[in-house]
Amino acid sequence: MDIVALRIFVYSILPLIIGQVGLDKTSRSRERMLETFLLYLFGIGVAGSGIGGFFGHFFISDSVAESIGWPTGNPFQLEVGFANLAIGILGIIAMGRHDGFREATVIAVTVFGVGATIVHISDIIETGNLAPGNTVQNVGNLLQTGIAYRFSCCQQAGGTLA
Repeated sequence: MDIVALRIFVYSILPLIIGQVGLDKTSRSRERMLETFLLYLFGIGVAGSGIGGFFGHFFISDSVAESIGWPTGNPFQLEVGFANLAIGILGIIAMGRHDGFREATVIAVTVFGVGATIVHISDIIETGNLAPGNTVQNVGNLLQTGIAYRFSCCQQAGGTLA
């Protein structure tokens, strides 16, 4: 459970904290604040989580499977690892783009995060599997998705949080 909670903190909450601390103190405009949050969210939240997920599912797949409560040795973990890597790369590229690429990245993160949560919830209902990687991780999936969507939409609306 500790590693799952740590992942949620590092990839969902920490980008918000660092974004606030990392703000340029001379420029406190709402637009600058949103841009700073998005940079940390894409850099740590999306890229870090995606690349970290790749390393977990690819290099220590048996440990990850055990934390989810699923059988070890399943080659589908390697596929999930590459999907995570793709999302991580999207996060890196999205940091420097302002041409709709960020929105496309948020869509990819949302589809993957919500889809993974649906799979985990289905497993909980069908098997009663309450392993931390099958339950608690869903908070991070949905939190990261919601934060990315909210800040990306705010930036498109001219920096307003309404």
